Amino acid sequence: MSEAELLVPFPDEEAILGVATEVRSTLIASSITSLRRNGHFERYEPQLAEEHREVVLSAVAGVWLPMAAARAHYLACETLGLSTHEQLKIGAEVSHKIHQTLLGVVVRMARQAGVTPWPLLSRGNQMYGRLFRGGGGLRVLRCGPKEARADLTGIPLLAIPYFRHALRGIYLGAVSLFCMQAYAHEIPRESTATRIALRVSWV
Repeated sequence: MSEAELLVPFPDEEAILGVATEVRSTLIASSITSLRRNGHFERYEPQLAEEHREVVLSAVAGVWLPMAAARAHYLACETLGLSTHEQLKIGAEVSHKIHQTLLGVVVRMARQAGVTPWPLLSRGNQMYGRLFRGGGGLRVLRCGPKEARADLTGIPLLAIPYFRHALRGIYLGAVSLFCMQAYAHEIPRESTATRIALRVSWV
């Protein structure tokens, strides 16, 4: 890690010490769309906590939702018992949707010959700020020509295994737009219930 180049720093110390309190509805709405597409919605809906049902199911893209509502959504997803492969797949589908919505210019760059994942990874804090609000942050380290490390902190949803896998899928989906094959692995010794460290690479 000492040899890695800091590409995107964490935001200020106050943000790092805090935790996100709101989630962009685009993330939740895209996740529900993917559940429908993959035939899981009928099992998911009854598991959604009653007090958050209306907020979650009526969410439209572009508004902020309380963290409690997002937590209810991902806890309901956790009860589905999907395989890690399925969770990664759903995360990748969500990734394609949110990146088209929030970073359309960067995604269009993916269609240009010779463009690598680095322009997307360099906008890590921009993406974080469009998905989470109230605290926490992200940093990105360049570990090699085709390898990066992403550290996300202050996200209470990381206590839910489904969300951890889906987040890894989001990175896989994003990076795969710029390469032939992408890989994303969690670094367990560097991760906690509100922080995750990911090693991302591609060919």
